[in-house]
Amino acid sequence: MVKLPEPDTREIIARAPFVEEGVGEMVAHILHGDAHIDVEIKPFETEMYAQFDLLPKEARRLAADLVRIADIAQQAMWTPKLLANVRERYLPGATDAEIVEQLNRMVERVGGLELMKPGVLYPQDGYELTRQAHRQVVDRIAGVLSEAGVTLGELESVVRDLRKVQRAETEDAL
Repeated sequence: MVKLPEPDTREIIARAPFVEEGVGEMVAHILHGDAHIDVEIKPFETEMYAQFDLLPKEARRLAADLVRIADIAQQAMWTPKLLANVRERYLPGATDAEIVEQLNRMVERVGGLELMKPGVLYPQDGYELTRQAHRQVVDRIAGVLSEAGVTLGELESVVRDLRKVQRAETEDAL
């Protein structure tokens, strides 16, 4: 005799992988009028298995705790060696506080960083830090120009004129 699995009586609202595909799954559902989140952890090609149920209130508390712990763990990676490496390769002249601020902004934007090895960023992350720092300077300059009522066309004209004056002065000095 073949035994069929019992039909799923849950009213499924949403599904998402737990951490990533192949690790587990989270399923939000309504059961008897209450919302629940079932979490099943069964990493691919292992014998490990765990299953638990959360109410939305508990899931929010767990998520907040995970974010808090992730922030602490991420910031523990901002070692003097990493700060020196970032200063040397990507943000010359930046203070430790400025580098930490840029790293924290990047982590907030992309969700986290991994290091190539202790104290060394992956180059693409380092270049993104450089782009981010330059973008902030450009945004500040654009804000000042906007407040002064100067257009980019006018600024380009002034820069061209200043270059002509500089060339003329250099030629006169020779």
